[in-house]
Amino acid sequence: MSSRRPLKEFVGDHKTAIILAIIIIVGGSVGTYFVIDYLNAQNPEKITLATTTSTYDSGLLDYLLPKFTEQTGIQIKVLSVGTGTAIQYGKDGNVDVILVHSRSREDDFVNASLGVGGVPYGIYRACVMYNDFIIVGHESNPANLHPGENIITVMTKLRDAIDNGNMTFYSRGDGSGTHSKELALWNLIGVDPETRWKNQPDKYSETGEGMGTTLLITYEDAEAAHEGYTIIDRGTWLSLFEQYTTLKILAESIVGENYLLNPYGVIPINPILYPHVKYVSVCRFVGFLTSPYGQDLIDAYRKNNQVLFHADFGTCDHDTACTTTADEITIWKPYQIEFADLTV
Repeated sequence: MSSRRPLKEFVGDHKTAIILAIIIIVGGSVGTYFVIDYLNAQNPEKITLATTTSTYDSGLLDYLLPKFTEQTGIQIKVLSVGTGTAIQYGKDGNVDVILVHSRSREDDFVNASLGVGGVPYGIYRACVMYNDFIIVGHESNPANLHPGENIITVMTKLRDAIDNGNMTFYSRGDGSGTHSKELALWNLIGVDPETRWKNQPDKYSETGEGMGTTLLITYEDAEAAHEGYTIIDRGTWLSLFEQYTTLKILAESIVGENYLLNPYGVIPINPILYPHVKYVSVCRFVGFLTSPYGQDLIDAYRKNNQVLFHADFGTCDHDTACTTTADEITIWKPYQIEFADLTV
């Protein structure tokens, strides 16, 4: 049986969302186009999601996706990669939707002027959740980090310990959201690690690997001369830390700072640019993630009785200073109705 839905049926089922989209686009607040190919989008039983290693390694997707499939019958193939690779997959039209954590690059992804011929790669980005980044290292703590220190102090101490040969910092070096955050933190104190410690892997080492492997490499570097440090998102850490008994959290977010906060956004690939994208199914998936049911599921997910991610659709401007627009809320509200009667 064909999975392609008749145009009339699609319009009937999504009339409200279509009218809202037209109003928003005519008003100029969403930089994309709305044409007849959008209405002909497919609604198959399987979509492909490119997402970060943190959502996968933490176990969150194994918890969420079966509940979505149970409700909708739509299966999701997951490509667990760094944010940079996930975004590139989206640009190439090789996936249907991305879930990533690098707000500046997400904004570029939905910017029409940075797309193809004025058409953005993705449309209707939505904030989904956040956690935070932490810096972990060995118990001996050669950089002498202390709880409650601000991030400028932390990064300065790390820089000085690296320069003095007391430690090695392990960077993912893979263009991921975690790697981007790390570089932004070094930039706060005017350091370009790839220049400052070029060809000095005993001081600054790029693993080119995902978070789990980078954490393992950090753990295995327990030599007294240069014990390892790395940056990791808290969700992945809480899922894996029991395997790495000599590593401890040595720096984390403090009250009044948001440098280490880590918001995640979901973005459908633009069906105008790639007509093969299963846009209707993707909309149902985003509706699931942003619905009260999906948000409650995210908040309910725990490891060792600790929350790994905090849901923040519609509130991220307050939670993480990650801008939420009225358009974002309006676009996705009709797709949340399908999950309105579900509870955790």
